[in-house]
Amino acid sequence: MVVGAYLIPAGLRFLITSSRLDRHGALCGRFFRFNKAPWYYLLTGADFTKEEQPDLIYVSAIVNVAGNAVLYRGILDEFFVEPDGKLDRMVLQDVTRRPISADKGVSGSLEADLDSRFYGIDGDYFVLRYSEAITLNIQYIKYLPAEDDVNFSDHSQDSLDEQD
Repeated sequence: MVVGAYLIPAGLRFLITSSRLDRHGALCGRFFRFNKAPWYYLLTGADFTKEEQPDLIYVSAIVNVAGNAVLYRGILDEFFVEPDGKLDRMVLQDVTRRPISADKGVSGSLEADLDSRFYGIDGDYFVLRYSEAITLNIQYIKYLPAEDDVNFSDHSQDSLDEQD
């Protein structure tokens, strides 16, 4: 009985998510969508089609550190929500930071290498508590497919044949 109480809901959830019945725009999306889990859809890119699914999700957040606004950015590894559905924390990789005050006094255009103003953070993971974030930016990154390999020997042979 106890096992069934766990397996049946878990099986239904797996069926709904794997069939993508809960996605925005799906025929039954409003009925099957996990309404208490908006962060799930935002931070996994679950609403994208399978072809458009992002390869990674990049997070930028402004955090108040000792009275100074600091911009943190990194690749989302995982996230945790509270039982009521509120976002608790995000775990980021390859994190960099910079104080927002570094922008003040910058004269001219901002085309100077923006990355040079960021400082790397040592460590494998950076835990960002959502309660400490002032703003949050989510960027979905999709790698472009690699071009087909060009067989140069075939092209060079064709050009040699044309010269004869």
